[in-house]
Amino acid sequence: MTARTRLPRHDGWTIERVVPLLGGSVVLGSLALGRGLSPRWRGLTAFAGGNLVMYAAVGWCPMSLLLQKLGVTRLADTNREHRTPAAEGRTP
Repeated sequence: MTARTRLPRHDGWTIERVVPLLGGSVVLGSLALGRGLSPRWRGLTAFAGGNLVMYAAVGWCPMSLLLQKLGVTRLADTNREHRTPAAEGRTP
């Protein structure tokens, strides 16, 4: 008998979720525009892909900085909010 593993649930829309979502949407949209209108739209695909690689490599990209200024929280900030002294082994 195998134990069922549960997928982790997310705690809202954090920067770590929004950046790949927006990047993937730009990539798919620009590929469609490149196919239907002009191949020059594929330059936007390269730009979005480069930003996604940069975000994965160094942990930030221009969109993540913009989202942070707009008030979107980071995953580390939401994890910090959910911690309690008792959960960390400390007493209040």
